[in-house]
Amino acid sequence: MTTNSAAGNGHKRTLRWPSFPRARGWISHRTGQARTKLAQLWRYETIRHLAFSTAVTLLGAWLLGQLLPGMPGVAATVDAVGATIDDPVRRYLAAHTQELPITAGTTYSLWKALGLIAFVLGALHNGPARLTWAVWGTATVIMVVIGTPGPGRPVAAAVGLLAWAALSCLALRGLRLPPLAFVHVDVHNEAPPPPDVQVRTEIRMPRTQPPQYLPYPLPYVPPSPN
Repeated sequence: MTTNSAAGNGHKRTLRWPSFPRARGWISHRTGQARTKLAQLWRYETIRHLAFSTAVTLLGAWLLGQLLPGMPGVAATVDAVGATIDDPVRRYLAAHTQELPITAGTTYSLWKALGLIAFVLGALHNGPARLTWAVWGTATVIMVVIGTPGPGRPVAAAVGLLAWAALSCLALRGLRLPPLAFVHVDVHNEAPPPPDVQVRTEIRMPRTQPPQYLPYPLPYVPPSPN
């Protein structure tokens, strides 16, 4: 919003609002920047996996709601699954931290924070975070089994294990185990083939040198032929 005044005539300043083309240009510029940022984010594999998982989850929930009208909604299902896992963990921590300096509330907050950090860093291909996520999930399932009373323990353990496995599809994505190497050794108890040996007989005689005749030494004279 700007003001305009006539110079030298003493009139009051009048308000002038930005023109519509200018506002439309500003909106177009901001929209283009948002599209550029989204295109840059879409290059990351993590963003694509999260978007695909969210779309599949929402589509599956909508299909189930259409096919099974009596089925509870997504929010009610998520709340029920969370309570099945969260309540036993709270009871377990409250029962096993009474004699410790740390309180049950602090332990519960650390448990949630550690799980969230391990999940996010594991989705970003961090090795130690993935190991922490595996240990955290195992400890969570154990606490759910111990903290659930009565005959509902198997069902609660199955719900916790399935929820942890579903979240591990994102936290441990891209993790591949090395293939097993099998070494096949074929041993035959067979005699080796006989060596190829050729025998040839050669007789070598020593070389003979012709006799050497030396002259008679003086004063001897060879005999006369007469």
